[in-house]
Amino acid sequence: MPAESLSENCLLTMPDVFMNKLLGKLDFEAVQCLRKTCHTIRNFIDAVEPDSALIKLQIRIKPDHITTMYSFEDENVITIKYSRNGEGCLVEWYGRDYRSHKKLLESVDFVDVASKDVISVLTNQKSVMKCLNVECSLDEIREGQQELLYQLSEKLLSNLEPCLASKPKKLQVKTFQTKVVDETQILYVLPHLEVENLTIRNGRESSNRDAILTMQMLKELEQWNQLDTLNIFGFCVDLKIKDLLHLKRCFVKYETIDSKMIEELKEVGVLDPLTLKITKFQTFRTSSHLEFFRIEHDIQDLMDPSYAVPFIGLNPFGDVFKRWFFSVSTPEKVLKITITPYQIVLDFDLLVNVPEGVTVN
Repeated sequence: MPAESLSENCLLTMPDVFMNKLLGKLDFEAVQCLRKTCHTIRNFIDAVEPDSALIKLQIRIKPDHITTMYSFEDENVITIKYSRNGEGCLVEWYGRDYRSHKKLLESVDFVDVASKDVISVLTNQKSVMKCLNVECSLDEIREGQQELLYQLSEKLLSNLEPCLASKPKKLQVKTFQTKVVDETQILYVLPHLEVENLTIRNGRESSNRDAILTMQMLKELEQWNQLDTLNIFGFCVDLKIKDLLHLKRCFVKYETIDSKMIEELKEVGVLDPLTLKITKFQTFRTSSHLEFFRIEHDIQDLMDPSYAVPFIGLNPFGDVFKRWFFSVSTPEKVLKITITPYQIVLDFDLLVNVPEGVTVN
């Protein structure tokens, strides 16, 4: 009996209450398989919008294929690969049984097929995701294909944006991780998320490590001031220090520190503009939300000599570091300032962890 007829006789004659209960007992993979049996059932499922219940979605874009990985609370992981195959798309997937399944779709673009599947999942996502990861890395791609990869990533992201924008409530994500070429790719997704942690990596890091990531449009988003964590790897940033002070954890790199930035640092009480030495930490002493703050730069000797002798040690990479400790508004904690030849790290620690014999300023 044809699948259409079988489905209509066995399922669509059932009351909606029964169908809703049935969908509630099926996992993601089963719902997706049921969704593909016929148009009528697919439309019913799309109308019901059962929660996809994802905890993590990873999307990796390559010149000839796109890979998506869906992770769920029951530790079930589904991996789907969409490959260009002539004028069509070869879909391969691995589900709970760990076996490979393949299907060749003719006369369709692999980016469009991948986009539709991701959209169908994100449309029905209601619970909070732990992580959304979108990667477009040009480092592993030969030079002749880099422009193609950029175009494919733009197409995929532009396909996803209307879905994210149309959701009644922003997609809730604990952490958004992305590997991109520039900030425009981030703007397809970030404005439509409710997100706590943002990690940005340079998709051209091996060939363009000190590229400037233009942050103006990103910091104007409502999501900016809601971030707890900001990590930016492989890019330099054009941010002002005051743009970062609401964060609990931060890792950024500046190309240079100029006189304008020094004046700004003076305003927030971090650097003395005349000596270029760190002399005041009042902003950080009273910022109880701060957990970790790291700035990369070519640093020489920035600490004021009036402070107590620092604790000196070696980090795991063999670099000598100097570490000062400062009292804060919470008695059992200290502000820890660590300087290596190339970075300064500010974070909180417990008073009991201060090495013996080291003075707390």
